[in-house]
Amino acid sequence: MGYNREPRYLHPYIAARLDKILGAINAKLPAGHIAKLVSAHRSPDDQFQLFKQGRIFRNGSWVKVGSVVTHLDGFVKQSRHNNLPCTAFDTGIFKNNVYLGDSPLYKHVKEGIKFGLDWGGNWTRFKDMPHLEMPFNLFFKSSLEKDQGYVWQLYLQKAGTYTGAMDGIFGTNSIKALKAATGQDRRTLATWDKLYDRFGKLDNQYL
Repeated sequence: MGYNREPRYLHPYIAARLDKILGAINAKLPAGHIAKLVSAHRSPDDQFQLFKQGRIFRNGSWVKVGSVVTHLDGFVKQSRHNNLPCTAFDTGIFKNNVYLGDSPLYKHVKEGIKFGLDWGGNWTRFKDMPHLEMPFNLFFKSSLEKDQGYVWQLYLQKAGTYTGAMDGIFGTNSIKALKAATGQDRRTLATWDKLYDRFGKLDNQYL
């Protein structure tokens, strides 16, 4: 399965609005062009492969020698793509089904800000034109860690295995509930798949 392009791994807030976000971008594009989801969740290893582009390892550190696509290595510094569910995604623009890796049309990805998202094209240090991500004010109690735990607790509550506080703190009770619902005690893509296949999107929680 190509996890990078799977909308099932998007945060419920984004998943609930994805069609409208892409529709807003498409409305700005010339005829024959279309915007699609091209990157959602990435594993740390996937992120590291991107980080190595344009760099070589020299004297104990990674040194920039060409054009780079990210400053986040997935391990020391994680990307929002590495979250599960992921709190960011990249849009690709296609002309007659041919992917445009670089185009001034990516300026229209900024339409995502109308849905409360931050646009990578507005960044000062490193502009990431295809990138949209959730700002902290959209997270549960403005905490990324608790937000992630909370979304998982929503699934486990639906599964009937979690009856504790919906506080986003993924402690002993949440882990036991995850084990009871999925047979696994870690929040992995496989355990997410089991819950998603059973209950589908949780968009109503974030409308």
